[in-house]
This record gives sequence, C-alpha cells and structure tokens, in this order.
Amino acid sequence: MKVKRGISKEDYIKEYKEEKLEEALKIALDTRKFEIGLYWKRTGYFVLFIGAVFIGYYKIMQTAESSIDKYQKEWLLLLLAALGFLLSLLWYMANRGSKFWQENWEAHIEELSTHLGIPIFGIIKSRKHSIYNVMGQYPFSVSKVNQMVSLFITISWVLVFIKEVLSFPSLKIDLSFLKGIPFWIFIIVGLLIILLVIFQCRGFAAKTPKKRKNADYFYNYGEKKKCECHLWCKIKQLIKKIPLIESLS
Repeated sequence: MKVKRGISKEDYIKEYKEEKLEEALKIALDTRKFEIGLYWKRTGYFVLFIGAVFIGYYKIMQTAESSIDKYQKEWLLLLLAALGFLLSLLWYMANRGSKFWQENWEAHIEELSTHLGIPIFGIIKSRKHSIYNVMGQYPFSVSKVNQMVSLFITISWVLVFIKEVLSFPSLKIDLSFLKGIPFWIFIIVGLLIILLVIFQCRGFAAKTPKKRKNADYFYNYGEKKKCECHLWCKIKQLIKKIPLIESLS
C-alpha cells in the first residue's frame, strides 16, 4: 500500500537526480499552465450551468398560474433552488481544489528554479500602492476573488432555497413545534451539512497535515511501505493472510 512520507524543504532537491532537474522543472511549468487552463474551463461551465438554472428559476417565477399548475410551479421553484445551491457549492469546492494544485506546482517550480539558478518564481515586483489607492495596482489574488464570487453565489442560493422551503404550502407540514427551538440550532445543522459535503469531496492530498514552520514541505506518494498507521490497515493485512478470503477477492 502506498503511504506518504514527509519531505522537508531542505531535502526536496535530494529527491531528484541532478541531471533530471531541468526536465522536472519543465514538467512542473507545463502542468501548472495546464492546471490554470482547466481552472478557467471549469469556471466557464459552472457559470454556464448556474446561469441557466437562474434563468429557469426566474422564468418559472414570472410564469402566470394560468399557464402552469400552481403545484407544479412550487415544485419546480424548489427543485431549481436546490440545484442552484448544489452547483454553486460544487463550483466553490472546485475553485479551492484548483487553487491547491496551482500552488502545489508553483511550489515545485520555485524550489527547482531557485536550485538551477533561475529563481524567477521567487522574485516578485515590489508593491508601490496601498490597498486604499483605488486607482493604483494592488496584488489581489484573482483566484481568491473567484472563490469569493462562488461563495457569495452559494450563500445567495442557500437563501433562495430557504425562502422556497418556507413558502411551500404543498408540503402541509406543521412547523409550530419549531418555534420553541432557538434559531442558532438551525444554523449549526445547516453548517454541519455543508461541512459534510465539503469533507466528502476532499482529494487524497487533503489528508496531509498542514505545513508548519521547519517541518515537512512536500510529500512523496510514490514509495511503497508497510502500512502501520491504523487499525483498518492491520485488519486488511490480516484478511490477506486468510487463503479463502484472498482467493475470493
């Protein structure tokens, strides 16, 4: 089983053969460029889908009850609001995932290029204007701005969905018992659901610990090592020792 091992920033270059460093730098540059291209392609189709859902929601909301059944209209609005929220949440998570991989390859490029004497990614232009100078340039993160947009759109769809649920008479649910429950409980439940969705969509790289000062800087997933990490690994090793179960698998 493949397991990760820590690589400090100081030991990173030692992972490569000296004659392969330039090739590794080229791979990192090409992959970063490819990742940025995918980032904007994903943004494009998420915006297209979310925009289509919004237009559909608006059109249904403006439709007169004479041309569509009231019951059908209520369900369509509720479903479109739920779909808009789900797509927006997935867009937000895709933005964060793309940002991680972009920064991953930039970290590789910075270390490799610096070692090869081409520290172009480690040197940036000095900032001349403050954030309060509305006409001056400022190093805002374009990807973070995009993440903020997707987050605000997600929150907007949450509010639309809540509005549709609360104004859905066809459910005929007696909610009088909820009046005694503090409002903050509903907020906590909603946050727990969102966190559950986010953590279920984590990639394998999210399982590495956060970088700390003077600690592991990169992680190597390429080496195979006997798994001694937790109980589940030991159970799987024990199962493999049983001939019948191994033959069935």
